[in-house]
Formats: sequence, structure tokens, C-alpha cells
Amino acid sequence: MKAIIYNKYGSPDVLQLKEVEKPAPKDSEVLIRIHATTVNRTDCATIRAKLFFMRIITGLFKPTKQIPGTTFVGEVEAIGEGVSSLRVGDKVFGFDDQGARAHAQYTAIPDNKAMTLPEGASYEQAAASIEGAHYAYNFINKVNLKKGQKVLVN
Repeated sequence: MKAIIYNKYGSPDVLQLKEVEKPAPKDSEVLIRIHATTVNRTDCATIRAKLFFMRIITGLFKPTKQIPGTTFVGEVEAIGEGVSSLRVGDKVFGFDDQGARAHAQYTAIPDNKAMTLPEGASYEQAAASIEGAHYAYNFINKVNLKKGQKVLVN
């Protein structure tokens, strides 16, 4: 399969299009054929290793996950042992801020990181909306809102 890879941190110049081995789903994972993805602020920060403490997750001296991409939308092509929430052929989308390896033709990801695509939503619409929704949901839940309080999501 084709994938964007990077072997060192830096500007977008470190990215290369390469032929790599297609992943296989492990237990509790699904193999997704990617139909749409994004290059978002999380991806840009990851390839540059900004902020430096991110290297605890991404690799201290060089990236441990060499395929970037946090947002994915596609179709389940295969499932690993123990997956019961998704089926082959399901249209799914998701976001993993620790890296979904979505800048490739395929990704294998834990089944709990993928959600069924809402009926009527296009691949492109889902890809463009998932990162913002993820962060808005998580930050709103951290604020400990009380009944009657209001939140502006920009």
C-alpha cells in the first residue's frame, strides 16, 4: 500500500510517499480502507514534535509511528478476533490524537476508536469535522459544567 512516512521530526519536507506493508488487524482491531483524511493541527504538531514533551508518546529521538495521520474515514475491510461492534463493509470514522496512521491507504486501529458513519454524511464531511468535535467534547467534559451554564464552541 502507499503511505506518507517520516523518519525524523521536522517540517513537511520530511514527509515521503512510500510503498509499505499493508497492516493486518490484531485482536480487537479493525482494518480500515481509508477514503478520506485530513492534515490537521495535531498532525502538524506531531511531525514537528511540537511541543517537545509529545516525544514521550511519539518517540524521543525519532518517530515510533512513521505514518502520520490522526483522522480517518473509510470502510472496514477486515476485523480481528473479539470485534463484535463492527462488521466488514461498515462505513466508519474516527480520531486518535496519539496517531491513527491515517495518511495511508489502510490503517489497523482498535475497534473502540472507530464509529459508524452517520447516514447521509459523506466521507469528506466526516473527515473535516471529527477533530474539532473530539476536542470540544473532551474539553467541555473537563470543565464540570453545571445545569444552566452555557458554552460557546467556536
